[in-house]
Amino acid sequence: MQNSQKNCYVPDGYYKLAGQKAIRTRGDIQTYMLILRDYQQDLVSKTFTAWSCGIRKVLLQLSTGGGKTIIFAAIASKFIAQGEAVLVVAHREELILQASEKLTAVTRVEPGIIKAGYKPTDSLIQVASIQTLFRRQTYPIAKVVIIDEAHHSSANSYRKLLDAYPDALILGLTATPRREDGYGLRDIFDHLICSIKTQELIALGYLTDYKLIAGFKYDKHKVPKKRDFTRKELEEVASDYKPAEVLKQWKKFCAGKKTIIFAVNVKHSQEIAAVFCADGINCEHLDGNTPHSQRQAILDRFRNGQTQVISNCAILTEGFDCPDSLAAVIARPTSSVTLWLQMIGRILRPAPLKEYATILDMTDNWFRLGRPCDNREWSLDPISCDPDTQGVRCCPHCHHVFKPMPALIRTKEYFNSTLAEFVTQYEADCPNCGESFKWILSEDSVRENSGVPVIVSSNEIEFKEVPPEVRPVLLRPIIEAKKRKFRSEGKKSLFYNSTIRSWFLNCQELTLTELLYAIQLLDYSEETFDKSIEYLTFKVRNTTEWEDVIRIMSRRPDNVKKVIWSNLSGLEKDRLKQMKAQYENEMEEWLTEENLAVIASDLEICEDIEMISDLWQIYKKPAIKAAIDLLSADRRGQVMQWITQLDTVSYC
Repeated sequence: MQNSQKNCYVPDGYYKLAGQKAIRTRGDIQTYMLILRDYQQDLVSKTFTAWSCGIRKVLLQLSTGGGKTIIFAAIASKFIAQGEAVLVVAHREELILQASEKLTAVTRVEPGIIKAGYKPTDSLIQVASIQTLFRRQTYPIAKVVIIDEAHHSSANSYRKLLDAYPDALILGLTATPRREDGYGLRDIFDHLICSIKTQELIALGYLTDYKLIAGFKYDKHKVPKKRDFTRKELEEVASDYKPAEVLKQWKKFCAGKKTIIFAVNVKHSQEIAAVFCADGINCEHLDGNTPHSQRQAILDRFRNGQTQVISNCAILTEGFDCPDSLAAVIARPTSSVTLWLQMIGRILRPAPLKEYATILDMTDNWFRLGRPCDNREWSLDPISCDPDTQGVRCCPHCHHVFKPMPALIRTKEYFNSTLAEFVTQYEADCPNCGESFKWILSEDSVRENSGVPVIVSSNEIEFKEVPPEVRPVLLRPIIEAKKRKFRSEGKKSLFYNSTIRSWFLNCQELTLTELLYAIQLLDYSEETFDKSIEYLTFKVRNTTEWEDVIRIMSRRPDNVKKVIWSNLSGLEKDRLKQMKAQYENEMEEWLTEENLAVIASDLEICEDIEMISDLWQIYKKPAIKAAIDLLSADRRGQVMQWITQLDTVSYC
């Protein structure tokens, strides 16, 4: 924007008017007289109009550099003036601190910051990290919730946030209301308000003009159609954008300019920074793993001019403001219009003496995704993604292609009667038509397609739903029995009965529900259930020592123990009670200090599990386990391991 004698430019909608006391200092905080631009005031008015008409969740679209932070600060100030609480949410620290600073300047109320490392306050304005809110699951009171960079708001953490505020007004702001996974934002927001185009902002001087330098032929790689490059694909194309070539083209088109470089990955960015430094150019690298204090120092040096070039990987695409940056070098391809516009938007903010910004696109992004000033029609509706993307699904109702978000996939375990195996059935709602559909993955297809699962039709398969309390891993013997072939029904009946009895006797973890479900899988009558209970009761009834009862019953669920006990006669119960009392009396003698010392000395000299096994037959098992505590520290672990093995075998 051209400066004049009347007005002195202050970024993002703040103006210091000549002859007026518009800037005041309150402590160490500067506050500004806020004069919204026409289009900013229009967005504020349209937002309140939508809310007054009963539209609760509003999304504003405005190009990067158009002053989204100022807009939501102006909106927040109206609520604060009425004593109503405001929550602002962002996903990066730069965004959080930027929002806090501008909210303070506009509202003259210092916000609290909800983020690890910050002391909580009771301010009416809270600026929060979405990650911190999601982790803590505690949300402050708010009349209005403002979401910065709202194109991320389909993520599960944001959905949880919105669920916590069913009655609050919701405002999202983004330059690019679009997702690349086939999800739109229609299920998050009720109404989209778009502002003036980038070209108009440039013409009005609110964004700087630019020169686009492109035409390089380094696009040998295959470009995904409707999704962005995966991390592996980016690694494969990194060699197309050699650091030495980045330096060469920078010196040709951007020499001497404060520059932001967007690299393929961390290694690529580090190599670029090294090449620049070797050539005598002050260049630093930045990525998501850079420690907080180091990151701030790097950005401060870049802002004050000590560092001329900053190379980064996936960190300066959002929330970074440095208006006097003059050039951006795009040394990484993308198929995401959102990422493309966010990258080049970093350098389109105006600054004193800044005539234009230079966009050096070393890829063919500009050709595929358009220039910054191209007209784009934004919508809340989803756009189908690349059908070749791993994990995508095609809705059978409307044929929309999308990649279901894990948090929105519902699963159920089923038993496939045809294949005699358990399968997981997945279900999701189509973001385009809202209809739900289900699918399963075929193990055979996984093997045949190099580990890439494919959808198989479940129309011709007979399914039995698995109750949530049934654990398929325990049903392995039943599944193996189900898969066997028999020459006659008689042999099958004998084998099934034997399998169920043995399984129920030896697998003490089994619940009655799992026993009944197993019988149903084998298409047996419920009489088999009663016979299984009778068989276990028979084993308990015929024990001669209480230790045998412990071996058979100690690990059973309570409902199994109650059923077995109810099947015993009064005389049988009395006999078992006498056995238990006699056992407990004997154990008192076994657990004396003198006896435990003798057992411990025998355990100390055991050299292998066979020697432990001999003692296992001589001494009472509880006494052996109690004596372990008396062993020396270096022996205790090994003996405990042997005892555990023997104990496991004795219960099988």
